[in-house]
Order: sequence, then structure tokens, then C-alpha cells
Amino acid sequence: MASKALELQAVDEDVSVDQSSMIDLVFQLLLFFMVSSRLLLNTIDPDIKLPVAPNAKPPEEHAGRIIIHVYNDGGFSGKNRKEEPLPDLASVRQYVTGKVGIIEQGVTPKVLLRGDKEAIVKYAKQVIQAAGDAGVNNIIFSAYPTAKK
Repeated sequence: MASKALELQAVDEDVSVDQSSMIDLVFQLLLFFMVSSRLLLNTIDPDIKLPVAPNAKPPEEHAGRIIIHVYNDGGFSGKNRKEEPLPDLASVRQYVTGKVGIIEQGVTPKVLLRGDKEAIVKYAKQVIQAAGDAGVNNIIFSAYPTAKK
């Protein structure tokens, strides 16, 4: 018994594992997840101070969102005031109509209304009316579930 143990210790070979197949597997998984995932870019304007609602929860479905910002001075925009300003309600209607045209078939378009907490309710109602005129009836209101610290 002892001689077998000595024979095993006497073997002086380098034992290594071939890692090339593991690297191929990692790259294939990376490529799979890059192709199969949907990139979601939420454009958030830092000038908007969202209201706090204790029962707020994040919307579950992200597909088909059309983001519109409502400012406390009555202004509207898409991404932000510099990139996509919307000077009046007719431009809001055209903006929503244009975004509906590029949404995938079978996906319900929704307007994500990000209104400043100091904005008057009539501005939000105007955006809702313009979205309805453009054919979008689903409105999501954005709010924080708790106050940010």
C-alpha cells in the first residue's frame, strides 16, 4: 500500500485544464445576452422634481413608452428642453404621433408623463388631451414612492 502512494507522489507532470472552450462559451453567452436583450434608455430631465406618492410603484412594462416632461412654467419637452423642446400642444400631438409610428407592431403605446411637482394640473391635462388626440389613451404618471434623501 505504501509503495503505491510513493509511486503517485513520484509522478512529476504538469496537469492543466484546457481553457479555450471555456472562453468560447463565455463569449457565446455574452453575445446571446447582447442580442436577446432590449436596451432601454430612460431619458430623465434633472430639471423635473417629481412628486412623492406613498403608493407609487414602478411600471412593469417598458415597451411602448413615450416620455413627455411637463415643467412648472407650463413648458413641455421630450428628452429635455435643449434636445426636444415642445413649444405648444400641437407640437406635443405631433411628437406623440411620430413616436407611435416607430413603436413595434403589437406593442401598446403609453405616455409616461413626468411632471414637476410644482406644475399646475391643467398642464398635465393638456398633455393628456394632446396624447388622446394622437391616439394614445394609456397614461403613466411618474412619481417617487418615498422622498429622496
